[in-house]
Amino acid sequence: MERSRARIATLFLAALAPLGCVVWPEGSGPGAAEMTLKEALERQVRGEAVLVDLRSPSAYAAGHIPGALNVSPREVGERVADFRKMGRLPIFYCG
Repeated sequence: MERSRARIATLFLAALAPLGCVVWPEGSGPGAAEMTLKEALERQVRGEAVLVDLRSPSAYAAGHIPGALNVSPREVGERVADFRKMGRLPIFYCG
């Protein structure tokens, strides 16, 4: 069941990534209330969240939010356990 949910999340993120920015806290799903960049950054500073940049490695290298991880949308499902071990809310973005 968990693996199936992770796969669905990965496919959803991969489909939306080219369309613009997705800020989607883990566990909340596509129906979640929007999160502003300001709130996401505040949560990161307080140590409550980790920002996950879903853009290409070259786009990430050209400039990214300090402290953000660069993860391919295809790898999100494989990295769920890593995010949980961090004990922080993963916030995904791509724009």
